[in-house]
Amino acid sequence: MGRWIFALFALLVFSLLWPDRAWSAKSAGILRVCDDVRDPPSLNPYQVFSEKTHIILQQVLEGLLRFDAEGRVEPALAERWERLNDATVRFYLRKNVTFHNGEPFDARAVKFSLEKYVAPETRFPALGFVATIASVTVINDHVVDVLTHHPDGLLLNRLAAWIHIVPPQYYANVGDQGFAGQPVGTGPFRFERWDKNKEIVFARNPDYWMKGYPKVDRLVFAFIAQEAQVDALLKGEVDLLTSLAGTRTTDVQKNKGTYVLKKPTFYTIAGNFNISRPPFSNKRIREAVNLAVDRKALIRYDIFGNGIPLGTLSFPDEFGHNSQIKPYPYNPKKARQILKEEGYPAGFALKVFLKVNAERTGRIIAKQLDAIGITLNSVLVSDAEIFEYLKDRGQWDMMIYDCPDTMSHAFFVRSIFLSGESPFSLAPDQGIDERLRKLTATLDPQEQAKISEDLDRHIYENFLALPTYQRIRTYGLRRAVEFTPYVLGMPYFYAVNIRAN
Repeated sequence: MGRWIFALFALLVFSLLWPDRAWSAKSAGILRVCDDVRDPPSLNPYQVFSEKTHIILQQVLEGLLRFDAEGRVEPALAERWERLNDATVRFYLRKNVTFHNGEPFDARAVKFSLEKYVAPETRFPALGFVATIASVTVINDHVVDVLTHHPDGLLLNRLAAWIHIVPPQYYANVGDQGFAGQPVGTGPFRFERWDKNKEIVFARNPDYWMKGYPKVDRLVFAFIAQEAQVDALLKGEVDLLTSLAGTRTTDVQKNKGTYVLKKPTFYTIAGNFNISRPPFSNKRIREAVNLAVDRKALIRYDIFGNGIPLGTLSFPDEFGHNSQIKPYPYNPKKARQILKEEGYPAGFALKVFLKVNAERTGRIIAKQLDAIGITLNSVLVSDAEIFEYLKDRGQWDMMIYDCPDTMSHAFFVRSIFLSGESPFSLAPDQGIDERLRKLTATLDPQEQAKISEDLDRHIYENFLALPTYQRIRTYGLRRAVEFTPYVLGMPYFYAVNIRAN
């Protein structure tokens, strides 16, 4: 008996001294995820337009719809829906669902949440992508009609990608900034705490409407410097890395406690041009830049082979992708000749916005362009700083950044980089904007596909972007973690299971 008492005492002391170690926490069902190097700027869905922040938010907040692991629209807070006419879709809501604070989820919450997204005073950063929503009509407690300003063939994708439902009374009580630090939703996890510059902790929602989920008791988003992430995984301080550097893949594979998982993802890094002024107002200069980039070498040295060269800003197997378009050929000799013929025999320098997540890619592209006389003077920008740097978009000659297809439709990435309504584009092109408007207003999927493929062709033939590759995302995981990657690269974690040792 004395031995058992001593063992129990030792176990209690051990757990008190090392409560946060991932390897000892597995029995308690704690999943530690590293998806970013820095804290998000806000946890208020109306204030952010960021893949990384959205991944965090969708664990706590839910929309009427969501995407499954293969990018298909599926029910979330709406059980089903039907189109009543060209501009109206009716949604039938789940019953007996409550927000984490006890407020009932109902049609009034849907109306409040959707109409707040599109209200000008909200200043939602992605307003251009949801602005087709005109109003929401409450039919009864569990039925709502969503009306659009005009026929919108992308409405379901927009709702699945961007719209979260918040509790109206709680939001009114705490305001924008209160919600930014302590969000409340209906999702599988509840907000617990935010230790700035370290981690955000969520607890299991015991009342979640999907019975048996989530599979873990706590979900922790840890913010770790890029160079320290793999060592944290190998030491057991995190359970899942969502972006494993190719240089460390072997280390993770050889370690008996970890493994590597790969999946082609609707995710790319690309560049766009300020076509409103020289040098990129000249189509031939845009062509020269594309000819000077060796996409195969870029994939080899940037992501160690984990990519597929692209000639477009859409992806194979994505709706609306033009499979006839191939990557631009690598021809630096011709690129140098074009520069000479267009009056730039000595090349030129460019001021470039370079997002931190695309830093390695941007540096390799800069080296390749330097070989033909083009110098990139890059300014490195983090997610938290993006909109501050974009207050004056006209200052940039070029932007290079990463982008997932959060809408599971070829419309999105092209509109982000090139639409005149996008906060990330540098200059509008009439041909692009006309095709994007036509694509949005088309309800027939076959006609949509034709317009989308024509848009790919227009971008390709006019060298309006600098496409690079489709990312094969590489994850690093602890052996006990059972995880299904999402083709959009924006996973939900409610179904992740941690096997007992």
